[in-house]
Formats: sequence, structure tokens, C-alpha cells
Amino acid sequence: MKKFRISSTTNLHAKREGDVSKYIKDEIAFQKEAGFDAIDLNLCSMDFLSDGWQDVIEGMIKAANEQGMKFEICHLPYIQAGAKLEGEEYELFKTRKMRAIEAAKMVGVNYAVMHPNAPTVPQKNFNRKEQFDSVMQYLSPFAEHAAKLGVNVVVENMRVIHSFVVSHRYGQTPDELCDVADALGIGCCWDFGHANISGIKQSEGLAYVGNRLKVLHINDNFGVGDDHVPPFVGNVDWKDAMYGLSLVGYDGLLNFEIATGRIPNELRRAHAKYLVGAAEILESYIK
Repeated sequence: MKKFRISSTTNLHAKREGDVSKYIKDEIAFQKEAGFDAIDLNLCSMDFLSDGWQDVIEGMIKAANEQGMKFEICHLPYIQAGAKLEGEEYELFKTRKMRAIEAAKMVGVNYAVMHPNAPTVPQKNFNRKEQFDSVMQYLSPFAEHAAKLGVNVVVENMRVIHSFVVSHRYGQTPDELCDVADALGIGCCWDFGHANISGIKQSEGLAYVGNRLKVLHINDNFGVGDDHVPPFVGNVDWKDAMYGLSLVGYDGLLNFEIATGRIPNELRRAHAKYLVGAAEILESYIK
């Protein structure tokens, strides 16, 4: 059995409050003690519009170096699905995301994850070409900026939002995800929870993605809401999911993206240990 390295997004040890650099320093120490090997830096909630954001990132780099840990993945900021790509609000967001890519360069991540800006629309109104063109219009400037800086960005599979009307969101299927990745010349991030909600058989989706697969978002749900609960709490078929990883020869991080906002601080250490144990079970499914 292959021994995988494991990582998690930066939200395990406590709710984020106060100085960001100190929070990340404490988070890195917490994850290292719990048994994680690398860090997935969440850049979504950082303020890249104020002066001094580079100093905050330098503080994170110092903290990681002190702990002997590395930021190997990050998640770039995203906007509401389907938001207009114009106006003052969008220009502020664009500046924020461009600077987040610069932050990704500073910390030296292997991959930075992007969402496609695709809304969930009624199936009868879904136009694949229009949605593809819209996603490309949105992602292209960021992919180009990342390429100039030498930052590897990847695009993440999306999930449909269920309603009484049959609907679709561009990027929820592996072929749509790969069309965007191939057009931009980048890799893919596979979110198991998103695939589960969208009714995608994990192994088949992963087989289609193939060697484009660079990043995992490991989380569970019950096929309706994007719950981001730990593996084995929802109904994701994890044996099939890990079979999919074996099909493509994946050898990257087993990376957790779990919602932890309501977990009491007194239980967070046990929760982190659960994730480490879950990773060992997931590994055992990979033949």
C-alpha cells in the first residue's frame, strides 16, 4: 500500500480571529502536531486590498519555515457564481484575486485552486457553448497572470444546486471541467463532495480527468448540500473514489477541505486526529 502525504486547509485549530499571521502560525503548529505533512492555505478570506498584505504573507512564510512545513496548495478567492465581469465591484475583486496569485507565488505553492464563475441554470436554458465562453472569459486573465509568475493554477469541478427544476452548472461534469483545463493549459482539482452532489460516479469522473488531476478536496456530504463533513459521515462511496485515484496513478496529497466553524475548540484536536485516521483508511482502499 502506498503511503500518501496528507494536508488540510487552514481552518482546523480554531475560528480565525485577530492577527492572520499569528493564526496561521498556530494553525501550522497544530497541524504538524496532529500528523499532517503539508498545508493548504486558504486565501479566500484574506484582505488583499489593504496596504501591508505582503507583510502578512511574509509572516506566514516565516511561521511555516519555523515549523518545517510547506504551503503546497492554496485556494484563490472566488466570487458569487454567475456574477457580472464588469463594474467597480468586479474590478476590486479582480485586483484581490491577482494579488492572491502573487501571494501564492510568494509562499511557493505547487498548485493554486480556482473556481469557474458558472451559475446553476435550469437545464432547458443551459447552453454549453455560452457557459464555456463565460468561464473562459473569467478565468483567462487569472491563468495568464499566474503563468507569467510561474504559478500552477488548477480549475475545480463544481456542483449543481438542487431544486424542483432540473438544472445544471457548467463544470460539474468531468468533460466540462477538462474542456476548460485543456483550453487554459492547466490541471484539475477534484472535489469529491461536489461530484457526489452532482451525481457523478467518482471513479468514472477521475478516470476521465486522468493525468490532469493535481489537487484533491476530500470532504463528504449526503448528495444534496455542500456540507464539507469528514469522510464516512456522509454517503460518498469512498472505496469507489479511491479506486478512481488508483486508475489515474495519483500520487499527490490527500488534502482535506472540511467545514469546522461550529466545532468547539476543546474537540478540535480529536477532530484533526479523526482526519488523520480517515486518511489511513482511505489509503487502505487504494490497491
